[in-house]
Amino acid sequence: MDESLERCVKSLEENTEDVRDEARRALLSICRNVLRSPNNYRSRELRLDDEVVVEKLLPAIGALECLFDVGYVEDGERIFLPRNVSLLKLQSLSRLLCTVTESSPITDDVNKNSTAQKTFFDRIVGHFRDVLYYEDPNLQKKAKRVVPVVQLEIVTMMKMRDLQKSFKLENAEAISSQFETELIAKDLFLLELLRWFKYEFFKWVNNPKCPTCFTECTYENVIHSINPHCSRIELYRCQKCNIVVEFPRYTHPEPLLILRRGRCGEWANVFTLLCRSLGYDARFICDETDHVWTEVWSASNKRWIHVDPCENIIDKPLMYEKGWRKKLTYIIAYSRDEVQDVTWRYTRDQEAVMKRRKTCAEQSLIHLLQSLTYQRQNSANYSSARREYVVKRKLLELADMLYIPNSQKDSDEEVYEGRTSGSLMWRLARGEIMQADTEKSYIWDISKYGETFELQYNIVKDLYHVVRNNGIILEEKSGWLEGMNTMEGGVFRKVENDWKMVYLARSQQAKHGSVKWTFEIPNSRSCLETLTLKAKSEVFQNATVSWEIEAIFDDDRAVMISVPNCSNFHTEEVKKAVRINVIVTLSGGQNQEAWQHAQLFRQSLDNIEEPSMIINIQLKNRSV
Repeated sequence: MDESLERCVKSLEENTEDVRDEARRALLSICRNVLRSPNNYRSRELRLDDEVVVEKLLPAIGALECLFDVGYVEDGERIFLPRNVSLLKLQSLSRLLCTVTESSPITDDVNKNSTAQKTFFDRIVGHFRDVLYYEDPNLQKKAKRVVPVVQLEIVTMMKMRDLQKSFKLENAEAISSQFETELIAKDLFLLELLRWFKYEFFKWVNNPKCPTCFTECTYENVIHSINPHCSRIELYRCQKCNIVVEFPRYTHPEPLLILRRGRCGEWANVFTLLCRSLGYDARFICDETDHVWTEVWSASNKRWIHVDPCENIIDKPLMYEKGWRKKLTYIIAYSRDEVQDVTWRYTRDQEAVMKRRKTCAEQSLIHLLQSLTYQRQNSANYSSARREYVVKRKLLELADMLYIPNSQKDSDEEVYEGRTSGSLMWRLARGEIMQADTEKSYIWDISKYGETFELQYNIVKDLYHVVRNNGIILEEKSGWLEGMNTMEGGVFRKVENDWKMVYLARSQQAKHGSVKWTFEIPNSRSCLETLTLKAKSEVFQNATVSWEIEAIFDDDRAVMISVPNCSNFHTEEVKKAVRINVIVTLSGGQNQEAWQHAQLFRQSLDNIEEPSMIINIQLKNRSV
């Protein structure tokens, strides 16, 4: 029996009994449907918004992992079993699920000489070998040439001067030496490098676009690559032109300096190379639950700093466990000097992590990492001075990874969000985005702008503006979530680059989605007189976008006002109110695309200046 598959099935035991049993029955049904009709394409396919996936597989730890282990792949909107995948592992999964259902035991321990351990250890050896790519002087020169070093240095120095000024105001001995200044400047430069890499240099690819019509293609197959620097070639087909588009997955960073695109593997690979080419001690971090990133040694802080180029996030190591809700197992760091298990920097639940670490005996892993590090540090060109420095640095690192449960660290109090890179469907399928509703609790204080308050939102720019009648901008807020009070149903901003449209839509799993904006007069000197609402929306297939206004008065009385036409609505029913809630609900639609049939603020990407929503509120002094 395949031990990695056994481990996936065993992980179902981490769920509550009802979640576990639902997932088992769903998986068994999927297996039987495919094995009964192996040539039926529909039996091999599951959409990520399907009820089985949303209600039975996604909530269960290990359920999707079982499918991926037997050969299922995802393409952003679905998971499916390609026709060229053998059904032997699927048959094994079916037998294993039947065995477990009949309460036959599955061994908890994996033999240390097992296939799973060998595969894991071979992967560690391979990554440790491959990080030496970053030390190639010629490759480092090529990498450094793509970085606008002077431009980033100018921005860094401007921020450094601002920092020095603020320090001097607070502390006359703020920065005492040129050496200390250079260390801090190097950390600030890293921030600018990360921002440039994320937003100007590298591009995330969900599905490649057709070179003829520029439509996003659909995943079809994967083939082996004869290029040793390319792990595989993904094949995609354009549904309009019917041509096949290749997406090679390079493991060597050199071709990626030109292509400048990929997913997290390519992002971390190139970013780590750039850091090494610019003189940083940097290492490649591999999370065995499927993500990679970079760590950079900060000489000023005397510790390794977590840097995720895909997310433009720095020094938030608990992001994966707390924000992405990852069930971490092994996180290994690879550098020119050593290979190190750094899992404990990224978790605050060591007990749960240890229960999941079943691939190998802990002592076997320690022995392998120590052996590889010893070989590297005792190679012909490795200096004794460097070895001594790395040993001291490692001691600092081990101390830094110690966690005392009752001793709270600053990072424990931070708010961690779900993953942002990749398509929404892809992130939901991987369980790396929070599906809970969002509550920002933002309230617009409308009393501080005089007798007229006008809020404009532009979905193309994703900006709120509070403006005067003459168009002067009084306040700006970036990001539609930042200006709303509450949101339900996973409403998100969707950009359709092929159709050049943008709008808000509810989550693929939600029957309803809603957003509420709140406006308040915190003092008692004024009250509302009138409200005007103008907003764009588009509906298809019997979907609805419905608006209503809740007016709240001094005596806590609330009045609900329906909005028959949001394109130009005016009401005086808000007169003497002190608080207003403007609520929009997205619902209806047909079939699996129902979520997309109610489109709030739908607007062309070329229509840059026109507001998508205008809320105008007239106020009146109570004494008048």
